[in-house]
Order: sequence, then C-alpha cells, then structure tokens
Amino acid sequence: MSVATDGLTYRECRPPAALRGVVECFWRRERWRPPDSDLGVLPDGRVDVIWAADGEVVVAGPQKRPLGRPLPPELVVVGVRFPLGIGPPLLGVPAHELVGMHVSLEAIDARPAAWLLRDLVPIEDPAEAPARIARAVARRVDSCRSPGPVVQQAAALLEDPRARVERVAAELALSERQLQRRFREFVGYGPKTLQRVLRLQRLLGALELGRDQTGGLARIAATIGYSDQAHLTRETRDLSGHSPVSLERALGALKDERAPGTFKTGAQGAGGARGLS
Repeated sequence: MSVATDGLTYRECRPPAALRGVVECFWRRERWRPPDSDLGVLPDGRVDVIWAADGEVVVAGPQKRPLGRPLPPELVVVGVRFPLGIGPPLLGVPAHELVGMHVSLEAIDARPAAWLLRDLVPIEDPAEAPARIARAVARRVDSCRSPGPVVQQAAALLEDPRARVERVAAELALSERQLQRRFREFVGYGPKTLQRVLRLQRLLGALELGRDQTGGLARIAATIGYSDQAHLTRETRDLSGHSPVSLERALGALKDERAPGTFKTGAQGAGGARGLS
C-alpha cells in the first residue's frame, strides 16, 4: 500500500481475505494539509485504530459529532477501520466507553488492548505497517467476544430509509431494550442514533454525486429518509457542523486535494480500494 507520486495523500485498501468481515479497510494518510473547509472526522459508527510514524497508537471511537484529527498532519499515519460492532470487543472495552473520543491505545485498561499495543509499538516502517497490523489483528480475532449476527443484521435493516427501530427489534426477536443494550455494548449508542449516522452517510454519498445529479436537497431528503428538507438541514448541522451546501463544498475541496476519504466514510471513501499487499 503506497501513496502515489501525483500528490495523493490518502488511500484505502482492502483487508486480506482472512480478515474480511473483521476489518473494513486499511488506510494511509501522508503529508496532508487540510483545506480551509476541512470537515474534520465525521460520524460513521466505526472504530479505527491508528498507528503513527512517531510510535503513537490512537483509537478513534464511534462519534455523534464531528471531531478534530488526533495526530499532526505532517505524520505518516496508517489506520485499520473495523466494521460496526467489531472494534470494541477486539480492544476489550464496551463501545459506549469510546464514544466521541480519540484515546491513546496505551490508556485503555484492558488486556486485549495491551496485547495489541505490544504488537504495534515496535513497528517503525510505514510501508510495513498495514501487513503487521493485519497480523496483530488476526492473532486477536478468535479470542475476542463476538457481537454475533444481531448487530450487523440490525444495522443492515436500519439502512432502509423506511426502517423503524421497533420493527427491526421485532424482526430479530428482541425487545427494543434488548436491542438497545446490544448496541450500547458493541456500537456505542442506540439504534436510533445509528440510524441518524447512516442517514448522514447516505447524504454524503448523494452530495458527492452532486445536487444537480440527485435532484436537489428536497428530493435527496425524501429519498434517503428525512421527513423534509428542513429535517435534513437540522440533522446535517448537528452531525457534521455544516449546512448541506457547506458540506457539499467541503467534500469538493477534499476531492480536489485528492483526500476524499479523510472524513472517515468507510470503505467507499477512497473510490476504489486496493488489496493489501
């Protein structure tokens, strides 16, 4: 995994086959200077573990609000992004303890986190980091507590703009309280909050295509699950800190800087991730 010489400073790559379903992607950011309209890091429900070339290892927890970046832009950083529900048990902590936080891996008082740190701290070469992180994660997978299929199934159902939490719980043969507890432990917040985050992610995808191609904000709102354009605008400001128009402008600026995925949008952010070599 490398950064191209044309100035690209952010790249995602697929995990090796043995880690599919456990790792969403690996990513690398190098010598990046954010534009004036930088989005920071936006909520996507995921947990990332980030290794920096100075030896620091940071955990980015699930978010409800945009956060600044935890590491200086001049550092080469390599991250591993986990699917919903996977990162917290692999680190040995309930997801709700990580919400809205960038925390040093060293500060997490759990044996799985300490084992992972032991494997990551000796890494010195950024070129070797993805493969060595992959091996470290693979060693921990069998020993971590699995969220089971319920969290992933619920998240998939909540992707439907028409989904209702009570119906999702009933379809999975759970009470709403049981589903809430599962989400608190493995996702960090409840299914209704995740629904808001997933709607934001759908909005990001629509705005990346451009309002002219998607029929304007009113049509986007109706298509992706908002009650109307005013609802879309309120939610967008709350979750991203931007109006929809400002958000679209910031996405364009990141694309122009060849760093469209740096606001943490999951595997779609790189526009075609390569495999881990």
